[in-house]
Amino acid sequence: MDSIDYQMAQVLDIQMETAAIKSYLFTCVESKIFRFSPGQFNMIGLPGVGEAAISFSSLAIPGSNQFTHTIAGVGNVTRFLERLEIGRRVLFRGPFGRGWPIEEIIGKDLLIVAGGIGLAPLRSFLFYCLENRNRIRDVVLVYGARTTDDMVFAKDLADWQARDDIETIYCVDQYNKESSLRLQVGLVTRFLEKLELDYRNTLAFLCGPEIMMRFVARNLLFQGYAGDQIYVSLERRMRCGTGHCGHCQIGAKFVCQDGPVFQYSDISRFADTLL
Repeated sequence: MDSIDYQMAQVLDIQMETAAIKSYLFTCVESKIFRFSPGQFNMIGLPGVGEAAISFSSLAIPGSNQFTHTIAGVGNVTRFLERLEIGRRVLFRGPFGRGWPIEEIIGKDLLIVAGGIGLAPLRSFLFYCLENRNRIRDVVLVYGARTTDDMVFAKDLADWQARDDIETIYCVDQYNKESSLRLQVGLVTRFLEKLELDYRNTLAFLCGPEIMMRFVARNLLFQGYAGDQIYVSLERRMRCGTGHCGHCQIGAKFVCQDGPVFQYSDISRFADTLL
């Protein structure tokens, strides 16, 4: 159930992902168990600083009160959060929103397409898929970033590429240094038509810049996918998390409550997106 009450979280560990992005492992100080679903988010911050909506980049562990947020310092709140040190405490509310449709993936082929830090909201979903791998058909991950320096979750990328039960395609706009990963040069859309997936039995999950999701979604529609087979995770300047402030409204939808995960056919009809 979504919580509007503040709780306290303490930083347990910090992982550098890129020069500008860090992953923070938090523990919920006041609760022994904290539950959330892949694709949901917390409102996190401090009085006098403000709050920011940050998606979970970890999978909820049964009986645990730990969770991970991956944060890029791009605004006042996130620039404050990126200065957190181990042991510091912050306030948070959540979880909020509708996450990835994990109940729909059984017996399906899955196409997961991420760009840059857009892999963070999909990371928990990927963990869930791999934990339930025997209930899913083929899984394909297409991940793109501007350069090798901009790729997040390096250890996970290597682990996923080493597995034989998931197909991975990692691509960069510019190959600027050596990498232990197998990388290709080009935009993610370049590699979509080469995939051997049956579009009639495939669900697609997209997260990244909206312009990227627009071209990926339209490419998939051209291949025969229906709009309700494509899911996108949207980002807006959310203030309340409860659908009251209206800052995240898109048409008749509120990203904080009706999303952040939407079926493409349900959200692309509104003019105030790039989709």
